Amino acid sequence: MRPTIIAGNWKMNLGLSEAKTLAEGIKKGLPSLKDTLVWVFPSHLHIPAVIEAVKGSPIQVGVQNIYPSDLTAMTGETAPHQAEDFGIKLGLVGHSERRQYHGETNKICSDKTYFLLSRGWRVVYCIGEKLEEREAGKTFEVLSTQIREGLETIDSNHLKNVILAYEPVWAIGTGKTATPEMAQEAHAFIRKEVSALNSGTEEIAKAMPILYGGSVKPDNIKSLLEKEDIDGGLVGGASQKTESFLGLL
Repeated sequence: MRPTIIAGNWKMNLGLSEAKTLAEGIKKGLPSLKDTLVWVFPSHLHIPAVIEAVKGSPIQVGVQNIYPSDLTAMTGETAPHQAEDFGIKLGLVGHSERRQYHGETNKICSDKTYFLLSRGWRVVYCIGEKLEEREAGKTFEVLSTQIREGLETIDSNHLKNVILAYEPVWAIGTGKTATPEMAQEAHAFIRKEVSALNSGTEEIAKAMPILYGGSVKPDNIKSLLEKEDIDGGLVGGASQKTESFLGLL
């Protein structure tokens, strides 16, 4: 049975006091949910404060970005080793904003994923098509390429620690959301593509959580989670206020 995962990506939002208040509010109001994981991805500078705020709860803190290397001269980046000092072994890779504004290719995403998995991390690997790609009928082609080029070098043992997040770029922060049927169609295709990656990945694909991201809110999360292949949400705006985060749960 696959767990349900509600993951909040706080992006480059919130000041320190706001992040602490949000983390404390989520912890205080956290319902007891069976087979549900709650993850938050705050800004790097806020990680120590957020970890302290959620201490004693099942909420897990991850990083939004990481550099695939041991400690080295790389100005402005964060090494996995540094994140591990705070007990973190959970990271996002390939978010559309990293791809679009920082030029992260599937190859770069693959390198990051491979390096993190080799250190025992769990990776949320983000994929999704742009509006023009969907309108051109290239959604499945784009997803297939992102999956193959991002994951085909990962051996089956490590692939078990990958969570996929389908985020249609046209639905991120726009208020537009893929219908549950559109999202399910994409998720089913993604699971099929993972099963065909390498020998032995069929069972891994069945067990792999696949999250939906793109204007997920308390009023649409239930209809999304009712679909067979949608296992949770990677949530932006609705995860940045206590009331709406708890509303998702």
